Amino acid sequence: MNSDASDVQSDKSLSYLLYLYLWPFCLFENVNMGSLFERAAVYRRNRSRRVYLPGYLVKWAAIFDILMVVLSTLETIGSTYSAWKFSFILLACGTGILATVAFVVVVMIIAAYLLLTQWEY
Repeated sequence: MNSDASDVQSDKSLSYLLYLYLWPFCLFENVNMGSLFERAAVYRRNRSRRVYLPGYLVKWAAIFDILMVVLSTLETIGSTYSAWKFSFILLACGTGILATVAFVVVVMIIAAYLLLTQWEY
């Protein structure tokens, strides 16, 4: 039995695995470091990894859609119950901020995919 493999698996926490599942930019490397040949090799490696970006795009688009549904629901509930209106409006504001972050991530993924698809090094 290999104890090294089990040690590597046990070091990954749930938050780290969630980070790997949701954040696409941990797959890519910095192309601004090293010599010209090293940068070209890193750019080619990044281009080969661009195939994973549409999956991340679907995840973040779903997150954005879910947050927009929650935002709409909170606004509707807030307008229905006037006694709790301020609380629901605050929750809707927080949800709107999270939806904006999700939208920005979607735009960043699209831009990175187009950049890696169009330009060759």
